[in-house]
Amino acid sequence: MIVAAPPFPVIETERLKLVSPAGPEFDAQEAFLMPGAPKFLDHHPDDEATWWSVATIIGHWHLRGYGLFAVLNRVTGEPYGLVGPWFPKGWPERELSWNLVEGAEGRGIAEEAARAVLDWLFTDQNWPSIISLVDPSNDSSVRLVEKLGARAEGTFAHEMAGEFRIWRHVPRTAAGKRLLEGLA
Repeated sequence: MIVAAPPFPVIETERLKLVSPAGPEFDAQEAFLMPGAPKFLDHHPDDEATWWSVATIIGHWHLRGYGLFAVLNRVTGEPYGLVGPWFPKGWPERELSWNLVEGAEGRGIAEEAARAVLDWLFTDQNWPSIISLVDPSNDSSVRLVEKLGARAEGTFAHEMAGEFRIWRHVPRTAAGKRLLEGLA
């Protein structure tokens, strides 16, 4: 029996290439798990926990058909982190999430990648909206969701992850503006 590999989208921006960590062209172990690999800004000091996180991210693509993209420098392939839709068990709905590696922050990478993912979700996948769950004390993430045009709409408390502010993203169209106004 011949089984076709699942198609994984690739999104490109001026500076970035976003690929699925589950795709055959990306080596998630080399990029994120090997000694000397860049650490995520909020990394767990336990290498085993990081391994489980990366395995979960790859599995999410197979279980949901979408997930966090590995964000790479379009020219060099240097990994900058992960950005994309995320919907683990226990989450209230699909979330746009981001996690950069040390050294990638403050360069507009998360915003550029998030805008590209939102365009893909709203245009190609026809999603009507998506949330971001942001720790209210994370000033840089609050600034990012505001730059992306999301609107705050409440809170969500998760037993293990803590309490988050919910921010809603909608397409930048007249229908999206009406949806946001209806949620206010």
